[in-house]
Amino acid sequence: MELIEREGFLNILQSHYEKIPEGEGHCIFISGEAGIGKTSLVKAFCKKVRSSCNIYQGICDALFAPRPLAPLYDILLQIKNDLPDTNPDITDRTAFFSRLFYELKNQEKVNIIVFEDIHWADEATLDFIKFLARRITQLQTLFILTYRDNEIDAHHPLRHILGHLNPDSFTRLPLLPLSRQAVEKMADEKGYKGEDVYSISGGNPFYVNEILASYSLGVPENIKDAVLSTYNRLDEITKHIWEILCILPTSFEVSYLEKMEPAYSVAISSCLDFKILVIDNGLISFKHELFRRTIELSLSPLVRVELHRNILNLFLESFEKNQQTERIIHHAKNANEYDLVVRYAPLAAKQAASLGAHIEASKLYLSAIEYYQGNDKDTLIGFYDSYAYECYLTNQIKEAIIYTTKALEIRKGKNDIESIGSALRFLSRLWWFDGNRKKAEAFAVKAIEVLADQQSSRAKAMAFSNMSQLKMLADQSDECILWGEKAITMAKELNDEEILSHALNNVGDVYMRSPFSKQKGIELLQQSLDIALKNAYHEHAARAYTNLGSSAIVMKDYTLAKEILEKGIQYCEERDLDSWTAYMMAEKARVYLKTGHWNEAYIMADNLHRDEYLASIVKTGILAVMGTIKARSGDNDVLPMLLESKKIALETMELQRIIPAFVALLEYEWITNRFYIEKEDIDTAINMVKEMGNIYENNEFAFWLLKSRGDRLELKEKFAGYEINNVNTALKAASLWEQLHCPYEQALALFEGKEDDKKIAVSIMQKLGATAVYEKMKFHMRSSGIKSIPRGIRKSTRANPANLTERELDVLQLLKEGLQNKEIADKLFISPKTVDHHISSIFFKLEVNSRAKAVQEATRKEIIK
Repeated sequence: MELIEREGFLNILQSHYEKIPEGEGHCIFISGEAGIGKTSLVKAFCKKVRSSCNIYQGICDALFAPRPLAPLYDILLQIKNDLPDTNPDITDRTAFFSRLFYELKNQEKVNIIVFEDIHWADEATLDFIKFLARRITQLQTLFILTYRDNEIDAHHPLRHILGHLNPDSFTRLPLLPLSRQAVEKMADEKGYKGEDVYSISGGNPFYVNEILASYSLGVPENIKDAVLSTYNRLDEITKHIWEILCILPTSFEVSYLEKMEPAYSVAISSCLDFKILVIDNGLISFKHELFRRTIELSLSPLVRVELHRNILNLFLESFEKNQQTERIIHHAKNANEYDLVVRYAPLAAKQAASLGAHIEASKLYLSAIEYYQGNDKDTLIGFYDSYAYECYLTNQIKEAIIYTTKALEIRKGKNDIESIGSALRFLSRLWWFDGNRKKAEAFAVKAIEVLADQQSSRAKAMAFSNMSQLKMLADQSDECILWGEKAITMAKELNDEEILSHALNNVGDVYMRSPFSKQKGIELLQQSLDIALKNAYHEHAARAYTNLGSSAIVMKDYTLAKEILEKGIQYCEERDLDSWTAYMMAEKARVYLKTGHWNEAYIMADNLHRDEYLASIVKTGILAVMGTIKARSGDNDVLPMLLESKKIALETMELQRIIPAFVALLEYEWITNRFYIEKEDIDTAINMVKEMGNIYENNEFAFWLLKSRGDRLELKEKFAGYEINNVNTALKAASLWEQLHCPYEQALALFEGKEDDKKIAVSIMQKLGATAVYEKMKFHMRSSGIKSIPRGIRKSTRANPANLTERELDVLQLLKEGLQNKEIADKLFISPKTVDHHISSIFFKLEVNSRAKAVQEATRKEIIK
C-alpha cells in the first residue's frame, strides 16, 4: 500500500541505517496515536532494506498482565538458529541481556531490532530497552521502537527511560496526521467529499482508509471496537463526562461542564494527557469525531434524552441570552421538547435564510412542522408557506407544491381572498418550474380572477407580474409587456421594490431578445438586478442573472452570456439557490456547445443529468445538449435521449424549450436520413413559431426543418446566419458564425460554398469530433467528384466522447493497469516526458486531476473497459 506523506520519515530512517556500518548503532522512537501509521512506516522501511540486514521484530501486548519479556521471546524465536540455547535462563536478567547483547555484537550483518507498542511493555521489557539503548552505540544495530505518545502519561516509566538516555544515541520521530490536502485528494480519487472525511478522521491514516474503504460517514466496526474498549475501562465519573461530551456535535464550555460534573478536572486529566479530549480556548471536546460518534451511538436512547434534557434545564437561559438558538434546537429535538423546537426553529430558519443558507432554512422550517402538535391554522399556514418558499429556492419543487397546496386549503376555509390569491400565484410558479405549463397557466389565471375586485395590493401586483413572467417565458412579448406594465405601475404605487424588481425582469427579458430593443432590455434587467442585490432579494437576483445570461445566448452574444452566467452561478451557489444554479449550469453547457467546446458541454450536462431531482425545464435542455453532441459524434444510442427532451419540452408549451429539443431531433434526422418526429408535433411547433418566438430561435428551427425535411417555413424576420441559399450568402453566413465563435455553424455554412470551402468545412468538423457529420459531408463530396478530402479521425479516437487520440487511449489503458510513467514509456517505446504530456492531455479532456480519476471517468464513459 502506498504511504502518503511519509517520505520524509522514511528518509530519516534510511539516513540512520546507512550510518550504522560506518560506526555506531542508534535508537529511533517512533511515536503517534493509534492508527497514525507507525507499523506501516516500519514495515515499509524494513521491506526496503531487508536484503542487506538481519531484521528481528517483537511486539508488546495490551494485556491486563503483560507477558514478561514478550518481545524478547519473539526475537528468540526468530534467531534461534543463531543462538546456542533457545531456552535461556531469564531469572538473571543482567546475564540474559548481556548474552543477547554479545550475540548481536557478533553478527556480521547490520541488525534491525523492532519493538512495537512499548507503551504496553512490562517492567522487564522496559529494563531491556534501557539496557540495550544505553549500549546501542557499541553495536551495528538500529533499534526501532514504536509507542502511542497519547497513552504515556507523566508517570509512565518510558518517560523515565527517555529522560536518561544519551541524546546522541536516539532520535524521536513523532508521526503527524495526514494533511487536509492529502485526505481530500484521497477522498476525491474515490469520488467522496474530502472535507467530510477529514473532519471526522482528523487526518489519521487508519481512520481515513477505513472510512474510504466502506464509505459512509458512519463509524467502521473495527474502530468502534477500539474506542469502546477504551471507554469500558474508564471509571464512572469519566464515563459520565464522555457521555455528556458525546451528545454535543461541537465543543462544550469547560465552565458548563464544571457545573454538570464538579469533579471533572481530576477525572479527565488522564484523557487530556492521552489527548483523547482536548481543551482549546475554554472549550472541551473529543480530539477525534470518531470517538464522539462511537460513544454517542453506544448510549441508549433514554440516556441520550436525559442528557439533552439536563443540558437544557441548566443552560437554556444562557443559550437564550447568547442568542445560541441552534443549540437550543439541537438539545430540544433530542430531548423531545416539542414546544421549544416549534418556538425556536422558525427563528433560526429566518436567520439562516437572511444569510443565504436556504437549505438550512428549509430544514428548520420542516422541523417546526414536524414538531408542532397544535391545530392553530395561522401557525400552520406560516410554517407551510415558509417551508414551501425555501424548498422552491432550493430545487425541492414537488415538496413546495405539496405544502403550498396544504396552506391553500386552510386559507380557503378562512376565506382570506388576498392570501388565497398569493397562494394561487405561487402554485402557478411552482408548476411552471415542474414543467407543467397547463397548470401554471391555470393557477395564474385563477390568482388574477380571485384578486380582480380587490384594491391594489402586493398580492395583486405579484399576480400581474407572475402572468407577465409566464408570457415572457412563452415568448408572447406583447402580453408580457402588458401584464408587466400593470405590475410595474402597481409596484410603484405601493412603493414595493421587490415586485418592481420582479416585473422589470420580465419586461426587460422580452426587450432584450429582440435585436431592435436589446440594449433597452439589458438596462431593464440590470435595473432589476440592482434592486434585488441592494435589498438582498435572493430569488429575484437569481432570476435576473438567469434571464440576462439566457437572453444573451439567444442573442448569440456568448461572451456576455458566459460572463453573466459565471457571476450568477457563483451568487446562487453561495446562497444555496440550487434551482437557479442548475438552470444556469444548463445554460452554460449550451454556451459551450454553441462555441465548439463539446467536451466541457457534455460533462456539465451529464453531471446535471445525474441529479434525480432536476427540474423538468432544466432537464429538457441538457438532454438536447447531450443528444446533439452524441448525434454529431456518431453515437448510436442518442434517439431515446432526444425523444425524451422533446416530450418534456412539449409539456412546457414554451417555444424556448421546444425549439432546442426539435432542432436537436431535426439535426439527427438530417444526419441519419430518417424521420423521428410525428407530423402532429411538427405542426404544433410550426404553428407556435408563426405566432411567437424570436428571430434567432425561429430561424434556427426553420433552417433545420428545411435541411432535414425540405419543408420551407417562411418567416417575417430573417437572420443572416441561416441564409445559405447560394454560395455568396453561405460565405457571408460562415463569416458571421466565425465572428460569433460558432465553428459548427460556420462549417455548415462553408459546406454550401465551393470545393475549397467544403474542404475547410470537413476539417472543422473533424476537429470538433463531429464524426457522423464529417462522414456525411465526405460522402456528398465524393459523390460530386471532389477528391483529396481531408482524412477523418482515427477509428479509435471516434470511439470515445472525450476525443482522446489513439496514443492517449494506449496510455490510459496502461494507467488502468497501474503502470508508472517510466513503465508506460518502455511499453510504448516513447520517452517518460512524452508520457507525461499524454497524461496531462488525458486529464484535460476528461476534466480530472488524478490518474485514478482518469481511469474511473474513462470507464464510466465506456472509453475503456
